[in-house]
Parts: sequence; structure tokens; C-alpha cells
Amino acid sequence: MFELLGITGIAISVLAYLPQVAHLARERCSAGVSSRAWTMWLLSSLLIGALAIHRHDLVFILLQISSLTSAAIILSLAQRYRGMVCETHARGYPRQSLSERQGRGDARRRRVDSGVGDCAPAPRRWRQ
Repeated sequence: MFELLGITGIAISVLAYLPQVAHLARERCSAGVSSRAWTMWLLSSLLIGALAIHRHDLVFILLQISSLTSAAIILSLAQRYRGMVCETHARGYPRQSLSERQGRGDARRRRVDSGVGDCAPAPRRWRQ
């Protein structure tokens, strides 16, 4: 009885990965995919899977196989389509200014956009 509950949980887990995999594959869009996080999930699945194999726990072995497979697929697609953004995500993400990409945030962007540069204007006597 409990094995059936576990297998149902595995099926739900596999279904939860499908939207991410489908979007990556269909749209070739890696927006919002953290390769670092997926790498950590892949590593954790390997470690938990090793424990499941050691304990001969079929439900957890199957769960880790599905997690490993999903994480590996997502990582490989994210790597293949790194930096690519679909039209939907492109509309949702405003273009970043150079200052934002350098980690200076909105305050600097507002200053640059308002026409005030990094330096104060030159004194009058230097202007021609």
C-alpha cells in the first residue's frame, strides 16, 4: 500500500519537471534557470540515490532516478540555450543598463538616465 503511495509521489514529481523541460526544449529559453541550483540538485540526487541503493529502497531509488534524469536534462538544455530568451520572457524582463549589470542598482541607473553623469560638470571658467 505505501509503495503505491510512493510511486504515485514519483509520478507527481516527474510531472512537476515537465513544464520546465518542455519550455526549455520548445522555446529554447533559459530565462530563470539557475545552473548552479540544478547542479546542486543533481549532486544531492546522486548522494541520496547512493543511500537508497545501499538500503535497497526501491521507491527512493526510482525517485532519485527520475530526479537525476530530470536535472540532467534541464542542465544540458539550459547550457545549450544559455543566454537565450523567448519572446514572453523578453517582454517580462526590462533591458538592463550597463550599471545594473555591474551591480550598481537602480539608484545609479536613475542618475545616468536623468542626464547626470558620474562627474560633476566642469567649472564655468573651463567651459568654452
